[in-house]
Amino acid sequence: MPSDATRSPSVAERLLWASLAAGGFAVLVTAAWIEPDPRGYGTHTQLGLPPCGFLALTGSPCPGCGLTTAFAYAARGQWWLAGTSNPLGLVLFLIVCATVPMSVLAIVRGWSFAATVDRLSLDRWALAVAGCGVVLWVVRFASAL
Repeated sequence: MPSDATRSPSVAERLLWASLAAGGFAVLVTAAWIEPDPRGYGTHTQLGLPPCGFLALTGSPCPGCGLTTAFAYAARGQWWLAGTSNPLGLVLFLIVCATVPMSVLAIVRGWSFAATVDRLSLDRWALAVAGCGVVLWVVRFASAL
């Protein structure tokens, strides 16, 4: 993706890209550090977070149940277990894996954040991922009935 030759990216844009790279890297390191819960959910409690209130209240998993576990499995290359914990978690893990090097490249090449979002249609991809989250929740909720 060629950089915009007509202008140089602002400091704020470079900081945004750096934040995406650092945040994504921190998430990947954390996923490799924690142990996936064999139940397929609950791994996030190792980070000091409370258990899922929705699951405790309804007995049905929320769309986020198993995301951290999926990341922990995926960080170990255990793709099947990651996908069975939360299929969306596996997709999000791959997105984070792609975001880190892309963000570093954007800093080096001076890509505009808005232009990159536009060129890659990231807004549409985000809507597609959100839609998958809704579908996952409906399937999980229906299967718990």
